[in-house]
Amino acid sequence: MFIWSKAPARGLERATRKVVLTHSRRQYASSAKERQRVERQQLTRLLKESPGKRDARNFLKQFDAPKKGKVAIAAKAKELASEDAHNDSGSLRTGVNLGDLYQPTIFTREPLPEEKYQAGEKGEPIHLALVKLRQPQTLDNRTLADIALTLSQMAQLGLSTAVVLDCDEDTGTFTPEVKSEYGSLVREQALRLVAAVENYNEPGALLVEDALAYSPLTSEMPSTVRVRGGVEVQHSYLLLPPIDDGVIPVITPFAYDTNLKKVRVQADDVLLALIREFAGLTGYVGGDAPVAGASPSDKANAIERPILDRIIILDPLGGIPSENRGDGAHVFVNLEAEYHDIKKELERLSSRPPQHHNTNSSISFGNGNPFSSFVEEEVVSLPGESQQPQLHGSAPIRHLKNLHVLQRGLKLLPPSSSGLILTPLEAARKAIPDDARTSPAKNPLLHNVLTDKPMTSSSLPTSPTSRYLGTAVPNPATFFKKGIPLTMIPDPRTHGPWRPPSASNPSIELADDPRINFPKLVDLIDDSFRRKLHPKKYLDRIRGRVAGIIIAGDYEGGAICTWETPSSLQGTAFSSSLSPDSPYWIPYLDKFAVLTSSQGSGGVSDIVWAALTRTCFPDGVVWRSRTSNPVNKWYQERSKGMWNLPGDQWTMFWTTEGVERGWSTDEWADAERRQMTRWDAYVDVCSGIEPSWADGIQRAD
Repeated sequence: MFIWSKAPARGLERATRKVVLTHSRRQYASSAKERQRVERQQLTRLLKESPGKRDARNFLKQFDAPKKGKVAIAAKAKELASEDAHNDSGSLRTGVNLGDLYQPTIFTREPLPEEKYQAGEKGEPIHLALVKLRQPQTLDNRTLADIALTLSQMAQLGLSTAVVLDCDEDTGTFTPEVKSEYGSLVREQALRLVAAVENYNEPGALLVEDALAYSPLTSEMPSTVRVRGGVEVQHSYLLLPPIDDGVIPVITPFAYDTNLKKVRVQADDVLLALIREFAGLTGYVGGDAPVAGASPSDKANAIERPILDRIIILDPLGGIPSENRGDGAHVFVNLEAEYHDIKKELERLSSRPPQHHNTNSSISFGNGNPFSSFVEEEVVSLPGESQQPQLHGSAPIRHLKNLHVLQRGLKLLPPSSSGLILTPLEAARKAIPDDARTSPAKNPLLHNVLTDKPMTSSSLPTSPTSRYLGTAVPNPATFFKKGIPLTMIPDPRTHGPWRPPSASNPSIELADDPRINFPKLVDLIDDSFRRKLHPKKYLDRIRGRVAGIIIAGDYEGGAICTWETPSSLQGTAFSSSLSPDSPYWIPYLDKFAVLTSSQGSGGVSDIVWAALTRTCFPDGVVWRSRTSNPVNKWYQERSKGMWNLPGDQWTMFWTTEGVERGWSTDEWADAERRQMTRWDAYVDVCSGIEPSWADGIQRAD
């Protein structure tokens, strides 16, 4: 077990680095072959349980970086896939097997030249997950050990971790003074976690208590990173070299002020300071003033920062609550488009009167909720700040703080980075059980590492939740992306769900609307369908019928919807006199497209689909797809039903309730009076759509 403290001089930085490097190379030389065999067996099993080939490709692509003397990832992944399942031993289940994906470095009992080691570092970026563990004091030793096992498995999958402890009880009071009782509690929990991690992670774990500093906002003290609230990473050499060697640092929420007095800070402030440090938003590495003859960039290059891929919060409350899902939590949050709406929803929950029938319900803050302005101004608390919100165990307020720190953190990172909030118990699930008789459980954390996706697709149908969302009952995990902007024309968030065309609501013209880049839209369709659209023919077909268009990001994905009418009505006087309220306007999904480069990642499909079915057409939409289309399984999971149309060329899907119900015929002329069900109209429309491809082949739209 290591316990690192603040070094009094810069000379110690190089010395401690040498000690750690030598230790990490010598400690496990005798067990290298055994470890490699165990890892191969267990990762083979875990990868076989991954959701699909596309997820595996994305995972390998993300971590496809040259390693010290290691072979290409793709070749080793192919080797893993060909291994026999009977090699999986029930008695060797301590880690995640990567096979030869990351072969261990050559261990030796002789000292290795430091220059040679540093030369090998240049081309191997380290991928890092920053984890905040809330209230570890509530976890028993078994659960903490299982979390440590998951962290070690993440490391074996190529994702290193650093852990921030948060032992606060959210009692509504906060003081920067380090009381002996609290200091002992934090240190005890940190040492518990260090000891648990060392049982599974071979390079070990270490307690880092002295890497942070705190200074008032008016201070001119040089710093590595400045965060509103005064928390900064002052001694990065206590973090970067250990992470580089696979050691998992456990960081406590303490810092030193300008008088070198130890003060208590909030874990969220620590998390943001570390995010800025790993994002490279720095002044001088290590917090020291520049040395004569050396530039800041020279010092930065001496210790290469890891790539921060994940921000993970292990919170007993679980994910962010949602009023629109049956499981009570947001599955996927596109922060660019959803942050403010979710924030308002949580603020509304925090202002509800207390639910006396539930002792875990939130406490009312009335209309003057201090956290509303707290979040709006995006200010992280200072030690001893008088404007602290009175939490009193309020679940919505804690969810607000979790949402806010994820939003601010991911804003500083590349779009490829993501966040995850889940319970410690979920993180402790064993994807590889202790014995062959125990069924494996899906671990949301390992699933996310392999797929960069949530456990459940956010676009799957949901039903409203039946439980009070202010309760402290744990929610399922929530996955976050910085995300992409979402454009809906016309915007249903302002005007309500899309309506049939009328004099006051004319159909939009795709090629002439200044809000639409029609050439980019055509390029999106061509790329997604892998065939050329005939723009003029397509525009002629949908003219006067466009219900609306959805655009995700910079035309990374989108949907075009139209209002169709049954062929038996077309060309009749009745057709030209349909009112906007007539049931014979059929909401039809004409094109659903996602760039091939964005398919299977980034959540673009889920973002567009959720907007289409929940915001634009909440009462239902119908569409068709070629019967042999491999995407039909995805469509089927998100529809109310499907039907093979006559001729076996097309399959019809719908999200509408009660498609078999009949409609009133009062509007029909006497000569045309007959019964028509919604089903008849849907089949009629989907059977009569003419494709508009440039090659003229009658294939699916």
